Amino acid sequence: MTDKRIIDSFIGKYHLGGNIERVKWVSDGESLKADFINDSQNLVGKVVSKKFKFPIGEFGIYSTSTLSKMLGILENEVMFEIVKENKIPSKFTIGDTAMDIKFNLADPQVIPKVPNINKTENDIHVELNEEFTTRFIKSKDAVGEEVFYVSTQDGFTSPEIKFTIGNSTSNSVSFASHIEDSSSEGALDNIPFNADLVKEIFKHNKRFELGWMRVNPKGLMSFAFKFGDLESNYYLVRNQNQ
Repeated sequence: MTDKRIIDSFIGKYHLGGNIERVKWVSDGESLKADFINDSQNLVGKVVSKKFKFPIGEFGIYSTSTLSKMLGILENEVMFEIVKENKIPSKFTIGDTAMDIKFNLADPQVIPKVPNINKTENDIHVELNEEFTTRFIKSKDAVGEEVFYVSTQDGFTSPEIKFTIGNSTSNSVSFASHIEDSSSEGALDNIPFNADLVKEIFKHNKRFELGWMRVNPKGLMSFAFKFGDLESNYYLVRNQNQ
């Protein structure tokens, strides 16, 4: 039997409220992972659930929303079985003690390819906490702007990274956080990023054990979260039209 709550958490961390639908699940029998990219191609990432028993194989998920809704009608303990056609996985059969559902799998070839992200240098490092992520979500909801800007500033005792949701011609909210000593000494000058995507990242990665954010002056922001045996990573490219 499989704990559906682990699957729900796994899905939520890449689905991000509907931003990513098409992914390929990959299982080696001991862990389950999904690499993903959104349709706008400005966000890529990976979610891995380690020490998790799941049928071995590669499974194309064309509509994560549909799978999530179908799983929602089942109890917490479920059984996953794989139906194959010509040795290729074609369906999930998932059942609890009362119901069975059948979910059609897609050919992995129709799932978008996810590029590799090269390691960057001169990053600004920030250790995340629940206070910071909650503040971002509340600020985004209050202001409603789609863009936020990242910059560095001198704090009272050490350098800080500042988030400003909105801009000089709109309603805006600003707040800052301490920059880790291991960071580059470079400066960030109001780099624009998508506020909606970061809100969904924070919203679906609550109660993390460890969380990190890195921002590169060239316009790449990354997030990493750890939840026991589950890890999630995201790479967001700056807005190009601002």
